[in-house]
Amino acid sequence: MAKILVVSGHPHLDKSLANRTILETLKGLGPDFTLHRLDETGWDFDVKKEQELLKDADVIVFQFPIQWYSYPALMKHWVEDVFAHGFAYGTGGTALKGKKFQLSFTTGSPASAYRVGGPNNHPIEDFLYNFQQIAALCGMEYEEPIYTLGCAYIPGVSPDFVKDRVIKDCKAHAEKLSERLKGF
Repeated sequence: MAKILVVSGHPHLDKSLANRTILETLKGLGPDFTLHRLDETGWDFDVKKEQELLKDADVIVFQFPIQWYSYPALMKHWVEDVFAHGFAYGTGGTALKGKKFQLSFTTGSPASAYRVGGPNNHPIEDFLYNFQQIAALCGMEYEEPIYTLGCAYIPGVSPDFVKDRVIKDCKAHAEKLSERLKGF
C-alpha cells in the first residue's frame, strides 16, 4: 500500500468550510494517510524534518484553496524552502523522483468565472502550469487534479443553502479523492 502524505496548505483550516470538510470526510473514507497541516507548522519550520516527511511518502497530495490564482502564501513559502536544490531537483536532488503528485483544491469563484471573457479570463487549468512544472522539475508523476469550484462561503453573510451546497460538493470531492488515492 502506498504511503500517502496530504499537505494541507490552508492558512486557517479551522475557519475553512470547504477544505476542512474535504479533509474530515477523507479521514472517514480512507485510505490511510498522514495529514500535515501547514497552519499548525507555521512560517518557521524545520526544513530537514519537512523533507523527511516527503521522502517517506509515495504519494504527495497538496490540499489547498486557490488564492490569487495559485496556492496560499504559506504553502508557497513551504515549497520554496523544502523543495530545495540538492533535495528535490538539481545536482543530487532526486528525493521526490517517481513520487505521485496529486493536487486537490477548491476555489471561491464558480465554474462560470473560469472561462475566456469571464472574471478570471482563463479556464482553471491555465492556472496549474506552475504545479505541472514543479512535478516535471522534481521528477514526480503529475496526476490529474481534483478540484471543486464555487466554494465561497462567508458565515453570517452567505445564505444557509450555500453552506449546504459547499458541504455536499466538498464531500463528493473527498469521495473522488479517496477513490483516486486508493488506486495508488
